[in-house]
Amino acid sequence: MKNTVCQICHAATGMIIANSIELGPIIRITPDEIHVNDVAFLDTIYAPPSSRRDKYARNLKQLRVPGSVGATVSFDVHKKRREALPPFFSKRNVLYLEPMITAKVQQLCDVISSHVVDKSPLNLSGVLFAFSNERGIAENFLFAHEINNLADEKKAASLRRNTYQLLRGVHRNKHMSWIPDLLEKLPKSMTKPIMPPGLADIFALLARVRAELVTIMEAKASGNINKSLGPTGKESVYDSVLDNTSLPESEKSLPRLQNEGALLVLAGTESRTKTLSIVFYHLISNPPILAKLRKELKSLPDNVTWTQLEQLPYLSAVIEEGNRLAFGVTARAARISYKPLRYTPSQYVTNPSKFSKSYVILPGTPISTTTLSAHTAASVFPDPFTFKPERWLGEYGRVLRKFQMAFGKGGRKCLEIELARAELLLATAALVRKFEMKLWNTDESDVAFGHDWQVSHPNLESEGIRVMVEAV
Repeated sequence: MKNTVCQICHAATGMIIANSIELGPIIRITPDEIHVNDVAFLDTIYAPPSSRRDKYARNLKQLRVPGSVGATVSFDVHKKRREALPPFFSKRNVLYLEPMITAKVQQLCDVISSHVVDKSPLNLSGVLFAFSNERGIAENFLFAHEINNLADEKKAASLRRNTYQLLRGVHRNKHMSWIPDLLEKLPKSMTKPIMPPGLADIFALLARVRAELVTIMEAKASGNINKSLGPTGKESVYDSVLDNTSLPESEKSLPRLQNEGALLVLAGTESRTKTLSIVFYHLISNPPILAKLRKELKSLPDNVTWTQLEQLPYLSAVIEEGNRLAFGVTARAARISYKPLRYTPSQYVTNPSKFSKSYVILPGTPISTTTLSAHTAASVFPDPFTFKPERWLGEYGRVLRKFQMAFGKGGRKCLEIELARAELLLATAALVRKFEMKLWNTDESDVAFGHDWQVSHPNLESEGIRVMVEAV
């Protein structure tokens, strides 16, 4: 049954694109929801913060983090919750905390170096997961202290496997939400013996977040507050939220902030791992691309900064292409407008002369465009499944960026964009400069889109990208 559900979800994702080619850009997914396969309509669906857009409640059932920014339906409530968070994830604050990221990158390099010494195969996907997973940089941002996971490769590999097993169930959460509802109401003593390891990891994360929150709240109540740090004047994300005077006390409740923290930790883990895995698979598989990137990186000093790396056009293009083929959130991220929207097929649809009829989309209709359909639109990304960083260079590359959905779009785009960019640039540059890698028992099926489990996943048998490593 497990594989059948996964196969159905995979087939449904592909059928949306196939049906759009045959029947036209607008496809009715359910009696209530439509999908528009036209990248020119992205900025209308995923409108800027000034335009009211709600999320579709039914599609949020799979997340199981009620009250968090990412699982908030209402435009007004989302705006209030989100406004308390951006200062801590601003570029200015990420720059201030760059030494923490650099230290994690160095630790990642140390782990990889150990495989150079003993000449053993390295599961690159595993250590990249450890680099950005829930006990890594994001959690340090939340709680302002270091939590080390890169030190234990076996534990990181176990967390990665468990996470994948958990993600296989996201569609069941949406279609059969009564199952997790029931499990959450039962005593842990009853559910623990039958609980999947990934779910146990989530409960452990929630418990850890809750314990940290209680400590912070008690410190504030007693006046025992640590010295403020950085440009935000706050030690951590939670300090920033709890001290925000515009938020009502109901928004600072322990259950809501617990779910907020869990989602912030989890949101960037697999997406950044996926991007880095895709980048390195294709760099290893395409020596000319790798050589061109190394040549560009040679222009910079050893102790390179994020600001310096941002100025490198080819490195930025490599990361953009990795993000494109990682697809970000692959699930349908529907938005609801409460005003009628007019849609006319653009030049970017398949057979624009055949499908030219205009439509009025009724208020209250959930509308989405999946990242898979946007990022593989051959009209803007020719040969879409081929890794081509050059497509992001020059004026045409600047135009393409408006179709990039790896971090979402509009008023609900990812909060952690600057943090993610810093991690991706610093990690990619360091590994390219320090290591020579060769694929080991790995092929393109280990990175290609195979399943939609909220995010893109490869074939079920994949063990990730495995490599043999030498020092440069």
